[in-house]
Amino acid sequence: MIEPSQASSPRQIGPPKYERVPLRVLLVGPFTGYDPPSGDLAYTEALLVDPPVGVRYTTLHEALDVGAVRVRGRKPWHGVSRTADLALFAARAVELGARGLGIMFREQTLYLTVEEERFDLVHQHLFPVRLLGAQLPTVSSAGYPLTELYQAREGWGLRRLNLALGLEDGLARLAGTHQPWLRPSRTGVLTVYTPCFRDWLVARGVPGARIHVVGTALPDLPTPPRSSDGRTLGVVARDFHLKGGSLAVAVLRRLRSKDPSWRCVVATTRGIVGTDLAGEPGVEVHWDPPRSEVLNGVLPRVDVLLALTRSDCGAPYSVLEALHAGAGVVVSDSAWLDPRLSGPAVARVPRDPVAAAAAVTELLGGGPAVLSAAAVALWRTTFSMPVLQAELLRAYRQAIDLAGEAARSDC
Repeated sequence: MIEPSQASSPRQIGPPKYERVPLRVLLVGPFTGYDPPSGDLAYTEALLVDPPVGVRYTTLHEALDVGAVRVRGRKPWHGVSRTADLALFAARAVELGARGLGIMFREQTLYLTVEEERFDLVHQHLFPVRLLGAQLPTVSSAGYPLTELYQAREGWGLRRLNLALGLEDGLARLAGTHQPWLRPSRTGVLTVYTPCFRDWLVARGVPGARIHVVGTALPDLPTPPRSSDGRTLGVVARDFHLKGGSLAVAVLRRLRSKDPSWRCVVATTRGIVGTDLAGEPGVEVHWDPPRSEVLNGVLPRVDVLLALTRSDCGAPYSVLEALHAGAGVVVSDSAWLDPRLSGPAVARVPRDPVAAAAAVTELLGGGPAVLSAAAVALWRTTFSMPVLQAELLRAYRQAIDLAGEAARSDC
């Protein structure tokens, strides 16, 4: 169980009935050792490394190990709840069948029974959850609608996307599910990375008062001194093409046509690239590097990270890690990316190598040291953990207030 940060004075969250320090939060989401590396895993790990003051997180896996949470509907249970579990098992079989046919998204609902006396709130990141039994206050976090992800990454057409969206919405309404990217439960609050996502949810009927814009953040990490030369680009992307790697190579070629000293350090996944990057002049490739190698061996050498992605949201963790390491960033001008990615350390451009190459030159116009200082300042003032923690605590407080109002109305 993760120990809470120490506070000089207890932080009170919510009305008197729900005051408790530390606030005991069940954290549901991707975790190291159970899920592959991703920005979503980096988000939950950041909360565990640096939780808000007065909050103690317990991961889903820790709670399962001590019996504080049960996953329902995976197979029939014996005992007094046997009939209910058989019905849920049958309902889930229908849901999983629809997902297997490709008429719904693959992200399946988690049906959980939580011991109410063990927790004060549930924070679910990414995964849709239906709580059976005790209805705890719920806060979720998500980056953008799954329709955007499946259109960019899976190539789904509009008709298929609309069908899946309608079925997901119907299931959420019927089952009372808290869907992080679609709708809250009765005592639930949604946190989203961008105003664009908030507007999308409001257009679909979610009350704006139940939506908080809470971006991503990165803890202060130990990093080695910078060793850049003012002529080094970087690409950090497991999916090289989806995250704009091919465009980055085109940017490098354009810069090298005028100055052959330009280089690009690439950290990516072998087998996805499909081209011989190692044979590209000026390119240095790190295949499947661990995060520690990216943080300590790649980013300190990068002057400008190229993140010309066509499938990302908020402030991607590769971007946050680059800013923390003192590298400027060129990102695509997607509305799903955090609008706070701006200023002297960040350029937002169309997914075009000419525009991106010009942005690189402009960012470095004042010199690598000036750019590096601006990058670190942007991380510290806008994307460090205290910023995320303050916004998240407001969402926690609202969810607890909603639960108190619901309890009073049911009496």
